Parts: sequence; C-alpha cells; structure tokens
Amino acid sequence: MWVASHSSERIPRTQLHDEVLRRLNGLILRGELAPGSHVEERALCEQLGVSRTPLREALKVLASSGLVELRMNRGALIAPLRAGEVAEAFEVLSLLERRAGELAAARLDDATIRDLCRLHKTMVAHGKARRHERLLRDDLQIHRTVVEATGNRTLAATHEGLAIKVERARFLASTSPERVRHSIQEHEVILEAIVARAGAELGQALYTHCLKTRDAVVAAVTARFADESSAEAA
Repeated sequence: MWVASHSSERIPRTQLHDEVLRRLNGLILRGELAPGSHVEERALCEQLGVSRTPLREALKVLASSGLVELRMNRGALIAPLRAGEVAEAFEVLSLLERRAGELAAARLDDATIRDLCRLHKTMVAHGKARRHERLLRDDLQIHRTVVEATGNRTLAATHEGLAIKVERARFLASTSPERVRHSIQEHEVILEAIVARAGAELGQALYTHCLKTRDAVVAAVTARFADESSAEAA
C-alpha cells in the first residue's frame, strides 16, 4: 500500500491564501506592481506558482483595503497613488495618533514598553543597513502597538484601515536617507515619551511625526509620478 510522504502533501488552502496575499502585498508595496497598472493574471500566476483561484481571492482582499480596484469585465487594476488622497489620509491619521498617544501612555505595561524599545533598536539598525522594507515594518508596528494599547477597538480599526492605504506611499519616502534620519530622530522623541508614560508629550510627538511623514510622502509621490509623466511625454 502506497502512502504519501510528508513532503508531497499539498499546502493547506488557508496557508496558500495567506502566502499569495503576503507576496502580492509585497509586490505592490515595493512598486513592482506599479500604481495604475493592469493586473496580468496569467503572468502573476506563473510568477507565484499558483492557479487563478487563490490569486483572485487575494485580489478581493486587497480590493477591500483599497490597494486594488476590481473592474467589471476588465479585470483588476493596481490602485493609483494620488497625492491629494494620501495627504487627506495622513491628516486623519495624525489626529488619531495624537489621541492614541494621550490614551495609551498610562496603559502601556512594562513588557510592551520593552518590546517598543527593542523594535526601535531594530528599526534603527534596518535604517543604517538600508533595509527599507524591514524599517517600514518596524516603524508601522511601533505605531500599531501604541494604538492597540488604547484598548479602543474602533480607533484601532480606523487607524489600521488608513495605515494600509498609505503604506506603499510611505515606502517611497522610506528610501530617502534624509527622511530615514529625520524619522528616527522623531521616533526617539516618541520613545522618550513612551518610557516616561507622558500622555500629552506622546500624543504631540506622534502628531508631529505623522505630519512630517505626510509632507515627505506627498513630496515623494508627487516627484515619482511627475518623473513618470515627463518620461512618457518624452
């Protein structure tokens, strides 16, 4: 009687779905699937080594977060990056983060503060090594941890939805050495307020950091697509 070996087992459907979603999100984040471009399903299936079913399921999830636009009988489109929409999202994020800082400061336990200090150190190391994607992941995790510490699920859900919308725009700015340096300095102020459990100071530090990030991100998005428009015109 033949018994399938462990290595020949199929990947569970849930794991396959999560992996396709993770890889697609990475391609969009890094701009390998460019904003405004049509999703070539056949090529993507070959690249990812999957059938169209898990790919389309992942595209639906990404559409719900605003990263992909699904068009009737026209397939999927990577959502364009629009500087005005990015700026608006950051304006709301800045207000949410200020309030989150005010609420979270007194609710952060010692273990969470230690985790935030560790995340800050790894973020700095990624910045020095120019590991931009990892730097951004640690940066975002610091913000999420503070927001989650508020215990306010509505605030956290709203913040997460907006953070996802601007993540790939933030990646453009995160490749700038100057912005990385300034962002780390701003995070040092944030960390000092966290350690001191100073609500007003933490809220203000997060608010200021968010607005400065907005300015850098909007400038990066504007420059990127202005350059592309100029190249197409030429």
